[in-house]
Amino acid sequence: MDRLHLILERYFGYTAFRPYQREIIQDLMRGRDVLAVLATGGGKSLCYQAPALIGDGVTLVISPLIALMKDQVDDLQALGIPAEALNSSCSYATTQRILSELAEGFVPILYVSPERAVSDDFLDFIASLPVKLIAVDEAHCISMWGHQFRPEYRSLRVLKERFPGVPMVALTATATPDVREDIVRQLGLVDPLIYVGTFNRENLKYAVIPKEEDAYERLRGYLQTRKGEAGIVYLATRDGAEALADCLKADGFRALPYHAGMTAAARERAHDRFMAGETRIICATSAFGMGIDKPDVRFVIHYDMPKTLEAYYQESGRAGRDGDEGDCILFYHDDGARRLRSLIDRDLPSEFQREVAREKLQRMVGYCSAGVCRRRQILEYFGEGFEAVPCGGCDLCAPQARGLKDPPSGEKHLSPPRQSEQSGEVS
Repeated sequence: MDRLHLILERYFGYTAFRPYQREIIQDLMRGRDVLAVLATGGGKSLCYQAPALIGDGVTLVISPLIALMKDQVDDLQALGIPAEALNSSCSYATTQRILSELAEGFVPILYVSPERAVSDDFLDFIASLPVKLIAVDEAHCISMWGHQFRPEYRSLRVLKERFPGVPMVALTATATPDVREDIVRQLGLVDPLIYVGTFNRENLKYAVIPKEEDAYERLRGYLQTRKGEAGIVYLATRDGAEALADCLKADGFRALPYHAGMTAAARERAHDRFMAGETRIICATSAFGMGIDKPDVRFVIHYDMPKTLEAYYQESGRAGRDGDEGDCILFYHDDGARRLRSLIDRDLPSEFQREVAREKLQRMVGYCSAGVCRRRQILEYFGEGFEAVPCGGCDLCAPQARGLKDPPSGEKHLSPPRQSEQSGEVS
């Protein structure tokens, strides 16, 4: 058995690599730059974690969220791997301890925020370390064509300039062909090998439901059939997340809200209770986002339409990460599309950004309203052909996949306010 398989079994408990993992790891160990586009649950993190455990040196991982870093570091430490994270949540004493352990060669994997990674003090410090690999996680954040553009990611090119001989891997689950090209260009990847896995999550079923006056009753009826199972309900606003969680709790469901307006401690409590199974339903804005790694989520429901197919694919992809079936249900009404168009015109600073956002929103509307296989629309959006229609896993190809039943006759329950009446920020 070779070193990679020993590491795979000893630390991660797997007996075989998932598609492309071995190839990506071997390319990085040969010093090649790599762009890896692997679906949610496809094992992206292993592609840099495994080579980090072979030989000496430190692997630098750029990660956009403190919560995501914390989850990854906690998981690695539980496996006996001395990973650490440097970000704004670290105390002075913790920061000094981590820097000292890095200097002594005790930390093989370091997670760091993009802001910290490109700071002069940090760059000067890591110049003294044997950096052997740089990983940029959630790499779609670097592209203005992507759905989660983060300006701070634009500065990451300096890492390639300062460490030209160190291989770099950019990883994402959601990148259209345009975004892939932009990632390579913006990071300065040198002749990268590009791996694009399938976007087809065969265990997921897709359905779009008209969002009418009985939307809450239909949602409630569905959740009754899923009692005891874990799921996420996404909403557009903070007020919407709070209101829906209150309604569900009043109807006997174990539900909590999650949004950026909550304190960090409240968000952490909601996250931890959901991960531990104490809370079964999270009513969330997009703030409940990257890095949510709960394998047994059985349903993801969008009570409000997201802005892009990338966002929808990433969020709905949190269902069924364990390989078992998951339902991906979206409530759609024209009012939601009109509201999102007005937000685009109001909030985005440049005509270029507004044009890109309008085009992406139109593709999202087309997914909801066109009578074309849902799975095929998603896959073709990401540049993957799909001819196996009917797919048998969406409401247009298999009516039984719709998931939501008509509400029970005569039953009325507390309903959250209509979107037009809600206030509050999007995230």
